[in-house]
Amino acid sequence: MTGQRVSLRPFETEDIKELQRWSNDPVSILLVGRAPQAYEQIERQIMSKRQKGDLLLAIENEENKLIGWVFLKDIEHEHGRAGIGILLAPEARGQGYGKEAMKAMIKIGFDQLRLHKIYLTTRGLNEQAIALYKKIGFVIEGKLREHAFCDGQYYDTYYMGMLKSEWQISNKS
Repeated sequence: MTGQRVSLRPFETEDIKELQRWSNDPVSILLVGRAPQAYEQIERQIMSKRQKGDLLLAIENEENKLIGWVFLKDIEHEHGRAGIGILLAPEARGQGYGKEAMKAMIKIGFDQLRLHKIYLTTRGLNEQAIALYKKIGFVIEGKLREHAFCDGQYYDTYYMGMLKSEWQISNKS
């Protein structure tokens, strides 16, 4: 799938080294709340996601450079729902790539997979991501107060979701 500035393609084993670099970035560690990971740990996670049927796509910019990944996880066709996640390379953040990649993946989820709902969780300290998700059309459905501990402090976790009907209204051509 190709957008104006990004294209999505299947996430390949060769991409794991870059995913490891992005995941181990200090800002990513703070925002996602995960300890640094070895290549083998990430490789096992990717294999597990594939076995569960998660949709893993690499994000490339207009120069065909790998700049991130976006995924639909826990796809439950019987309930018409899936979780979504994204991680961009530190140097690609804040430039609109994430918004375009998320919208492309949401379109796949609603149009091709015929999902009814796409949801996500994010930490309250990730204000930039929350603002982006709201712009795309996600709404806050719940908040777990002081749910995550990182860097000596507790943070809220937000549950956000979007229904297909909301997507269709906000993305009429």
